[in-house]
Amino acid sequence: MYIIKTFLIIFIGLIYLIVATIARFFSKWISKKVFTKYLDLYFKLFNINVQFEYSDNKLKEARNTVFILLNQYSFLDSMVVPMIPTRKTLGIINIEMGLYPVLGWFYLLTNYVIVRQWSNQAKNTLNKTNNFLKSGGNISMSIEGKRSKNGILNEYKKGPVVMAINAQADIVPFIIEGTFELLPYGSLYAKSGDIKVKLLDKISTKECLYKDRNEIIKKLLIVAKKNGLK
Repeated sequence: MYIIKTFLIIFIGLIYLIVATIARFFSKWISKKVFTKYLDLYFKLFNINVQFEYSDNKLKEARNTVFILLNQYSFLDSMVVPMIPTRKTLGIINIEMGLYPVLGWFYLLTNYVIVRQWSNQAKNTLNKTNNFLKSGGNISMSIEGKRSKNGILNEYKKGPVVMAINAQADIVPFIIEGTFELLPYGSLYAKSGDIKVKLLDKISTKECLYKDRNEIIKKLLIVAKKNGLK
């Protein structure tokens, strides 16, 4: 049954992708909405319930904010993050992510893409995200940069924090619970169950400078530990 569902979601995904591609000519946000509808269908088909919990409901209307994922445990995380109901939020992905059939193509269509092997392209993309943030848009990204193989946090990278400082943006840390249990690293089959996304108190970077980046990372680590991350 799982294999049948997998083929079905891929076939339906191709249809949604065509619709999203056409919509992209008119609006990136319409295209992203099609993407989130597809993700919602995926979770319903595989009996996975995704819930969102906010420390402050005003976060739904956040502007000039970098949403930073504090724990990256599962491939499912990449499917949950685009579904977070916040206004005008785009992600940043590496080109390798865009190579995944269907899901990766959706990402290429609806997010900023960095080709790490091309320094000029990466720099230009980061300039675009900086302008997007300053114009009131939001960015979501992981601070680890890769999945944990054992449920233990990887080293926190400076990139997301530096991005927030450069744009004088707020940081909203968030964690995802349940994905490691449903689809751990190396597993091919997702179990049914519950996933909870917790958006935590924001951290301001107003008047912060590049030299303050390590101090902000320490704050994020403290938040992670307080919320049970290891």
